[in-house]
Amino acid sequence: MDRREFIKSSLIGAAGVAAAPQLMAEDVYAGTLVSGTKSHDGKAGAVSTGVEKHLEVSSYVKESAHRIPVVATADVVVVGGGAAGVAAAVSAARQGSSVLMIEKTNYLGGLWTGGLVLPVLATHGKGRNVPWDKAVKGICSEICDTLLEKGWAVNPLNPRVDPEATKYLLDKMIAEAGVKILYNATAAGVTMSGSRIESILVDCNTGRLAVKCRMVVDASGDGMVFHWAGDPYEARRYHMTVMGRVGGCPATNTALPVHEMRIESSGTREAMDGLDVFKVSEMQQKGRIALWNKVEKMKQQEGYENAYLMEVAPTTGVRVTRVLDSLHNVTLEDSMEWVSYPDVIGMSGVCDPFMYKGRKITRQERPVWQIPYRSLIPRETRNLLVAGRCFGYDLGITWDAREISTCMVTGQAAGIAASLAVNARCAAKDVDITALQKALTAAGVRLNF
Repeated sequence: MDRREFIKSSLIGAAGVAAAPQLMAEDVYAGTLVSGTKSHDGKAGAVSTGVEKHLEVSSYVKESAHRIPVVATADVVVVGGGAAGVAAAVSAARQGSSVLMIEKTNYLGGLWTGGLVLPVLATHGKGRNVPWDKAVKGICSEICDTLLEKGWAVNPLNPRVDPEATKYLLDKMIAEAGVKILYNATAAGVTMSGSRIESILVDCNTGRLAVKCRMVVDASGDGMVFHWAGDPYEARRYHMTVMGRVGGCPATNTALPVHEMRIESSGTREAMDGLDVFKVSEMQQKGRIALWNKVEKMKQQEGYENAYLMEVAPTTGVRVTRVLDSLHNVTLEDSMEWVSYPDVIGMSGVCDPFMYKGRKITRQERPVWQIPYRSLIPRETRNLLVAGRCFGYDLGITWDAREISTCMVTGQAAGIAASLAVNARCAAKDVDITALQKALTAAGVRLNF
C-alpha cells in the first residue's frame, strides 16, 4: 500500500483501510521551481539568495558581534535526527568515529515518527531477472526487521510502524552506537575556513553554542548546512500534509500495529513553499482544525462513536524544499534506464506511478535504481556530505528519492563515507570508493542490479 492509498483509505470511514498493496492509479502532482539559474548535469541549480526568495522582507536589522563558546568537538557532526540522520550517525559511529547529532525536536525519526508518515515505501521495484525485487537493505532492513519481529510494525513489504516504538528503537540504536545527541537544539549556522566547515552553530535554551567538526552530514531535510556553506542548490515547492492519530476505532479498520488506532490527514495538492515559515505555520493551524472537525464528523458513523483525536503530528509534512546541486544529480532517465554507476552506494525502488516519456509508469514497470556517491557531494564544501530528501536528484524522481527508505540508504552511505574521510584526512570527494563500497557491503547494503 503506498502512502497516498494509505491516506486516502483513512478517509473512507467505516469502510476501513484497504489492505491491498496496489498503488492508486492517480497522477503524481509535480513540484514547481522557486529558483533556477545555473545548470549542471542537465539540472537547473540556484545559488542561495537567502530569505528574500521565500518571504517578503520589509527591512533589515544588524546583529551585534559576540563570542560563541565551543562546547563539543566530534569527528562527524550530523545535523538532523530523521531517518537519514540516524542512519548516518549510527553508521559513522560503528566505523569508530566520534559522532554528535543535532536534533531540533526531542525525538528521533523526523517526518517518519513526528510527522506520522508511517509507511516505509520505495523498498522494492522491478528487477532485471525478477518481477519484484528488494532494492533497499542495510540499516533500513535492520530497523524494519526489528520493528516487524517485535510486533511494532505490520506489512513486511511496506512496513507501517508504531511511531513511539520507532522512536524508542532509534534512541536505543544511537545509544548503543555511542552517538552523542543534542535534543531541543537547532542548528543555526556554520563557521567556515576557506571551503571547509569549522563548526556548526547551535541555538538552544542555554544560548548560542558552537560544535567543532571534522566532517559534517547535512541530514536536516531542508539543506540547511549546504545553504549556509554557500553550495549551489535548487529550491522546490510541493504540497504539504498535516497528519493525525485517531483512537477508539474498530480494530479491523486500523491497518496499523497499534490497537484501535488509525491515521487521518489534512492537506493540499497546491505546490507550496516549505521555506515560507508563515505558510507552513498556517498549514499546521488549518490542518489541526480540519483534523478535529473530521474526527467529530467520524463519530457520527456506526462503530466510530468512541473515536477521538489522539494527536496531531508535531511535524508538518513538508515533502521537499532545498535539493543539492551535487557533483552528479540522479535523473529520472538514469533511474529508468538501468544506469550503473561505478561509485554506487545503494539502491532504491518505486513509490507511486508517474509520467515518463508521455505515459504513466506503473510500479510493476518501474526498475530498481542506483544512487551514486557523487550525488551526496556538494560542489564547493570539502568536508560536507548530504543525505536524505535533499541529496542531488532531478524533479522527476522526487517521489522515490525523498522516501524514508531512500533517506536511510543515503544516510548510511554518508555516515560511512564521513568516517572514512576522517580516517584518511581527505575531502569528501576524495574518499576511496572501493573502501566505501566494501564497508557498505559488509553492512548489508545492496549495490548492484
